[in-house]
Amino acid sequence: MDLTKNFPRSPREKLGGVAMLPRTIDKARAKLTDDLGEYIYDCPMDRALFATLGCDADQFLEAVRVSPADGDVLGLLVQGRIPDDKLTAHNERIEQWHPSSPAGWEHYKEDLLRIANNDPRVKSRTDLIDFEEGRFSRAK
Repeated sequence: MDLTKNFPRSPREKLGGVAMLPRTIDKARAKLTDDLGEYIYDCPMDRALFATLGCDADQFLEAVRVSPADGDVLGLLVQGRIPDDKLTAHNERIEQWHPSSPAGWEHYKEDLLRIANNDPRVKSRTDLIDFEEGRFSRAK
């Protein structure tokens, strides 16, 4: 995946019921080919995914490296069923991602103004990502 030319999938997109997994696979594939561009592999949203899966960034990257298909990554990293409460909490956190520090909030506010001109429909970092990448469709 060349993220210098294409967007990764939305954080909202799921694989095996896990939000953020397809996007992080895209970023890992780009990292492996040195085509990450301005994207960050092992960002806070990626780390939330890793915590849900019970792996770290290097283990995830290795699973992607040896897996030709997304389903293979899932099979390597999810050795059973993720408990419903853990999966629900993860997916909700990704859906409504917000900064966790004052500095993070300042950065988010700057990006909200720069990227979305403070569009009141944008309520989370996830919304802002989808807005910037042309997928945002939240009703006005």
